[in-house]
Amino acid sequence: MDIIKLPIEYPPGLVDSRFRLVLMTAQRARQLTEGSPVLVKSKYVKNITLGLEEAIEGKLRYLTGDEAKRAREYEYRLRRERMARESMEEATVSLEKIEEIKETYKAETAAHFVKPAGVAGVDEIEEEIVDEVADETDDLVDEED
Repeated sequence: MDIIKLPIEYPPGLVDSRFRLVLMTAQRARQLTEGSPVLVKSKYVKNITLGLEEAIEGKLRYLTGDEAKRAREYEYRLRRERMARESMEEATVSLEKIEEIKETYKAETAAHFVKPAGVAGVDEIEEEIVDEVADETDDLVDEED
């Protein structure tokens, strides 16, 4: 496995400090992890190494001041929107899965609990109770008259 040679050599004037190079690389690695396209052809596969290589080749631009704040807010908003979209997709899949499980459960329980011949079902029992209550109510009304 190849690794980048240390110390990292980069052209003068590319960045104002090594710290800036580290920050650029870390931020770019996060973007690559989130699905951004790679800007350079490379033999490396790890996002942090790809980000460093892109920075060294001058494919990245760093921002400072108000411009950096606006860019950070924009990136943060995009990330939140993407996460919200993914959450909604997961919720939709979860609801569909719950409905599928319910249907499977109903089918399985219906197959196991077949009403034997001559035994009253729930509907018939409810009808009998309603009829009995109605008869008792009629009897009470008749007694009052």
